[in-house]
Amino acid sequence: MEQASSILPEKATPKCHKIQRTCLDISKKIVAFDVLKNLQHTKRSAREISSIIEVPNSTMRSWKAEKNSPEFCPELNEFFSTPCGTEFIQQIVMAAVLVIEYGPTGIRGLQEFLHLSGLDQFVASSNGALHAYSKRVEQHIVAFGDNEEKRLAEKMRSRKITLGLDEMFRGRRPCLVAIEVVSNFILLEKFTEDRKAETWKKEINTRLEGLKIDVGQVVSDLCGALTCYTKDIGAQHSPDLFHGQYELSKATAAPLSSQERSLEKALAKVDTEVKKAMKKHGEGSPEVRVAVGKRSLRAFGLEESTKRKDSVKKAKKALGEIYHPIDMQTGQIQTADAVKKKVNEQLRIIEESAKGAGLSQSSMNRIAKAGRAFDAMIVFLTTFLIMFGLYVDRSQLNEEQKKFFLETIFPLTYLRMILKRQSKEGRDKLKLLIESLETKVREGPWSNEMKENWMKMAQDRAELFQRSSSCVEGRNGMLSLLHHRCHRLSTSRLKALTVVHNYHIRRIDGSTAAERFFEQKHNNLFLSLVKNVRIPGRPRRKRVKLAEKELVA
Repeated sequence: MEQASSILPEKATPKCHKIQRTCLDISKKIVAFDVLKNLQHTKRSAREISSIIEVPNSTMRSWKAEKNSPEFCPELNEFFSTPCGTEFIQQIVMAAVLVIEYGPTGIRGLQEFLHLSGLDQFVASSNGALHAYSKRVEQHIVAFGDNEEKRLAEKMRSRKITLGLDEMFRGRRPCLVAIEVVSNFILLEKFTEDRKAETWKKEINTRLEGLKIDVGQVVSDLCGALTCYTKDIGAQHSPDLFHGQYELSKATAAPLSSQERSLEKALAKVDTEVKKAMKKHGEGSPEVRVAVGKRSLRAFGLEESTKRKDSVKKAKKALGEIYHPIDMQTGQIQTADAVKKKVNEQLRIIEESAKGAGLSQSSMNRIAKAGRAFDAMIVFLTTFLIMFGLYVDRSQLNEEQKKFFLETIFPLTYLRMILKRQSKEGRDKLKLLIESLETKVREGPWSNEMKENWMKMAQDRAELFQRSSSCVEGRNGMLSLLHHRCHRLSTSRLKALTVVHNYHIRRIDGSTAAERFFEQKHNNLFLSLVKNVRIPGRPRRKRVKLAEKELVA
């Protein structure tokens, strides 16, 4: 075997392996260091003591600095630095991992955690005690959400919002879910008797009382009740892109894949027949020529089937890339007619492939339904572009500034907004486009303050183009899992789950949905629970009868 490196092995520097010590080993080393240092009859330097316990002096200094960190309570820090405290925290963390990732949930999971961690010696873990504690937590969460919303609503600015609407079904009762798509703030989660347009209107109007907002736009599927509700309140309806693509997938994915598999099996069977004919009759015989011709037909059919499947797959993907106000290739604002032409071209490819494959009438009906959904999307895009043009015309910008805003500021803002939603390949392409637009923004002959103001204006407009209700779909999936876990979701529990989503769950930037929705900071839900909700007290010691004690003795 040839040597990969030109450096001779005897001249190579040996790799230094880092010593990995457990938290318990570290705490024992620190205790030993302190004991040796406090001995009166022998005076040793810190370096000598570190050498005795086989730890570098610099490492010991770093351990001591971590122990004396001012970020924690001194008593707590001192306890968890001892071997006993280290073993205890190891037990707590392992119990949490085992229960959260592999154990039961609810009261049973909490009991299991307290038992495995050893905290059941200090906290009562009976069903009654934990159930009462859970109810206290739930009541405080609901009250916290009500109080914070009243406080924050007083200072929020008046504006129109975009709602994502959908239903989650459990049994015969639907759960109506409404989320403000920009902030991901859940406005409504409620089980109702039906999902009619009147029910949606009643529940949302009741929920919006006291909030300085109006529904200006709705993102959803083409459900009749939702479109009727949107029309009734005079809002703009944005059809969900996913549902159009989903109909196309239902119409073509399974049938085309099934055809391809059938042709692959048929080709494999013909290959076997060719081999048998050659073995039995010899090469060049009439039987072999017939079998070879049959194989050529099967191979051609498989090739055509694969081409149809690939073209449909590419067309469905292209529809998602086309349906934007900004051209993903050039970075310029598209016209509605240009988008419509591109969309119709991809739909034509899908329809011709379906006809060529001889798909059923049911599949063709689904393709037609998807076509109607994309027609509705084009209508929404047309309205969006008209309103956007009116907004720019009414702004206090001169002609040169308007051109700069339309060709550079708005495209850059929109592309930044959708960057994280793209695939890795799509992100790489968009980054190059974004960098070129950023260069144009920097070279613009206006002040940075003016450019920042224009970016905020563009951000407000870009957030109005919502083509997906994925936030509601994801929440419906989470509610379904929670419903399975709890067997049923009571009104109080459902409201508590909504408050936790709005006021506790944070994005990477550290903001909650409530902070983004109200544009203000709110109190910390977890700290409020810690401060105000009493945990179960110490469990009572079981009294053993004297006779039993004597028996044990």
